[in-house]
Amino acid sequence: MINRTVLIIDDDEGLLQLISMIFKKNGAKVITANDSLDGISKFFIYHPDLIILDVIMPGYNGFEVCRRIRQVSDDPLIMLTALNDEQDMLRGLAAGADDFLTKPFNPQILLARSRTVLRRTQRSNSHNESSASFSYNDGFLSIDIERHEILAHGKHIKLTPMEFRLLVYLARNAGKLLTSEKILVSVWGSEYRGSIEHVHVYISHLRRKLEEDTKNPRYIQTVHGIGYIFEKQELGYKS
Repeated sequence: MINRTVLIIDDDEGLLQLISMIFKKNGAKVITANDSLDGISKFFIYHPDLIILDVIMPGYNGFEVCRRIRQVSDDPLIMLTALNDEQDMLRGLAAGADDFLTKPFNPQILLARSRTVLRRTQRSNSHNESSASFSYNDGFLSIDIERHEILAHGKHIKLTPMEFRLLVYLARNAGKLLTSEKILVSVWGSEYRGSIEHVHVYISHLRRKLEEDTKNPRYIQTVHGIGYIFEKQELGYKS
């Protein structure tokens, strides 16, 4: 975290100080804000490398702050929530969050997650997200990893970096039953062990973007209690 600038936006003064201390001890420059408007202002002033954002705050909530930041920046952003609710995670994902942590949490876990999202951003920016080219095209869904491009029915589909990583991982392993734990470790990393809800939430969001009928998906099939399978479609598949 040396020489990284971290913006922490949270109205809980005690938690704000605790998180600040953790990042400062690891070499980061820390900027804090205890409400949404101050957070947005400091985002534009300091151009942080990483944003830590609480969901429930005075003024705009964290989802709205995240959406405003995403209008101008793809910088890594982790949301903190006291609500262990899948719908809130989906809202955060839709707003553009890179990761979620439910309060209370171990500050060291936040630090580890922060390092992970920063590494992902660095790899993505240097176009080294994958060591090998990959493409998939069945006439409806097209995945081009070198162009970082997804098309569905000829229309560009905007995916977050994590959504893209997940989709490519599933498609590379098409036809294989992948346990939720294997997906979690392979796509997010070993430090995410135990956070299976990440897989379920991101799969749900991918389906909303890619599938014509999310209740009867063609591509990402659920094997209840175990995991998921990406099913290739015949070339020339039409909607």
